[in-house]
Amino acid sequence: MPPMTTFIAVCLALVVLELAVMIAVFVVAMLKLRDAARAVEVAAYRVDQEVCEFGRGLRSGWGQALKTALSAGWAFLRRD
Repeated sequence: MPPMTTFIAVCLALVVLELAVMIAVFVVAMLKLRDAARAVEVAAYRVDQEVCEFGRGLRSGWGQALKTALSAGWAFLRRD
């Protein structure tokens, strides 16, 4: 029968191997999380640009004309 020190050494090696695998999985997960965060940042930037463009459009003459047309339409429908 092998000595107890061999059994302890094998157990410690397995624990170290498990920790190494867990660290590798954690690093891969963090890299994927970083990529996802970058994608969300790009999407948020694009949405911000679209909102700014929409705001500029509303402040232009087209926005005022649309607002006037909608007001006239609501007034016509509420006239009953």
